Amino acid sequence: GNSVYFPDRVVPMLPEILSADVCSLKQGEDRAAMACHLTISAEGKVTNFRFTRAMVRLAGNIAYEDAQAQIDDDTAPEHLQNLWACWKLLAAARHARDPLELELPERQVKLDDQGKIAEIAIRERLDAHRVVEDFMIAANVAAARALEAKTAPVVYRVHEPPSREKLIALRDYLDTLGRKLALGQVITPGLFNRMLKDVTEDAERAQVMEAVLRSQTQAYYGPRNAGHFGLALASYAHFTSPIRRYADLLVHRALVDAYKLEQPKPPHNANIPERSGLSDRDRDDLSRVTDAISAAERRAMEAERDTIDRYVAAWLAGRVGETFETRITGVQRFGFFATIVGLGGDGLVPISTLGDERFHHDEAAQALVGESSRKRYSLGDRLQLMLAEANPLTGALKFQPLDADGQPIEPRGERMHDRRKQGPKAKFRPGKRGRPGNIRHQGRKKR
Repeated sequence: GNSVYFPDRVVPMLPEILSADVCSLKQGEDRAAMACHLTISAEGKVTNFRFTRAMVRLAGNIAYEDAQAQIDDDTAPEHLQNLWACWKLLAAARHARDPLELELPERQVKLDDQGKIAEIAIRERLDAHRVVEDFMIAANVAAARALEAKTAPVVYRVHEPPSREKLIALRDYLDTLGRKLALGQVITPGLFNRMLKDVTEDAERAQVMEAVLRSQTQAYYGPRNAGHFGLALASYAHFTSPIRRYADLLVHRALVDAYKLEQPKPPHNANIPERSGLSDRDRDDLSRVTDAISAAERRAMEAERDTIDRYVAAWLAGRVGETFETRITGVQRFGFFATIVGLGGDGLVPISTLGDERFHHDEAAQALVGESSRKRYSLGDRLQLMLAEANPLTGALKFQPLDADGQPIEPRGERMHDRRKQGPKAKFRPGKRGRPGNIRHQGRKKR
């Protein structure tokens, strides 16, 4: 269903001869492509579009950072300046559309020549990234609309609005912060954006953002259009990455059929089908296929996340006993989960390690509250925690809270007594973190 990206390698969706050569853009070499021609108005609206076959020859490669530096230094060539000027129109239209704006930092694991971890950092988001992103979104929307215009099959990228159940949970949580969410109004991405903008205190903003993120549904692929809530778009498909996403490849094939872009197959090659467009079987099986690629995408995302977690745990294994600034990302009856700010990696803080005082779970407020002191550990809170364990095989971390003097809090006496009765301490297993095998996955090495 899609390519899978690990820090040390890529597992391609297509055979390597296609993904790394025949279908890969290379400087100075001709490559067959599908072109999306867009006409963009002064208001940033796409007023016209068409899709054609094309031959592309890449004049040069430029990294995001280099393009950004040229724009910032006013040394960019004319074509790059024109691209940026057009993007500013698209950006203005995006701002008017008001899609969901959540700060979701992306972790990046950098390896040295020996395959060992050199650095783990949060990837910086540049305008150069947004330029490519906004043009891709415009092309994706055009692909969906082009197929709709021909009443052709469409593999939609669907992101449904939050369910009523999740909205009720969000409303109840916001009530504990003294904030209101009226469920009788139309729920839009802009509503969440305004809610976050109204929160000026950083700690509370992190709490609200975490809660809003948890209220969202998971995007999926399907043949029936339900819009894309997060992007505030009525119709959306994926068109721009046919090498690494099968959904995009299906959209390309549908466009070939709808706009009569079929070409004769190369002679003397019996292995190539007569047609590259969608077959009758493809059309009949579209619902089943989109279910399969949605499941494959979720599986790939989990594998990528678990692998990053394992690298983070391996990176931190030599720093057990050190103190880190963390943010609470989840609260349960048995404790809370926290992630290291600027690094990632979720770790558990068992409720038994919070000291002698008993804590109860306030589900609506997503907090653990001390019975006598009323001390609270709430979703989104930032606090200093000591790293107690780091398991590179599972990616699991375990933290220990600190007292006012910065010393680890002794676990609750009763729990310690229970442990002595039970015998040796069991090995910490907070739950499955993906495959428990080696962190190196089979697949093509990154080049």
